[in-house]
Amino acid sequence: MARILYLDDEEALVFLVTRMLELLGHSVAAYTVQPDALAAFRSEPGRFDLVLTDLSMPGMNGFDLAQQILAIQPGMAVAIVSGYVSPSDVEVGRAIGALDVIVKPHTIEDMSQTISGLLRKAGAVKMADT
Repeated sequence: MARILYLDDEEALVFLVTRMLELLGHSVAAYTVQPDALAAFRSEPGRFDLVLTDLSMPGMNGFDLAQQILAIQPGMAVAIVSGYVSPSDVEVGRAIGALDVIVKPHTIEDMSQTISGLLRKAGAVKMADT
């Protein structure tokens, strides 16, 4: 399964999403603080298949984090999640090179479909880049 870096500033949500992803068979490195997540990625960018980051966080938002991740490893599969996604959020996400900007999945079934779709899309993107 996938190796996922997950970032959200809400501890309870990080706990819940981490458990759901692990139940689905994924390996998860979860963070609630942007500099910690960025440091983990910077130290081993090849360790991850997918980066999921919340959009709205204090300090650095998800777009900022995605840009920094993509500067370290261009082509990395980065998806930005939020409770509400506007059309302009999707446009900004595409412009910076994010894989997608999506509404946060609420159930394990939603999470499974979302992650599978992102990983398929990431595979298609990597194949198109080669």
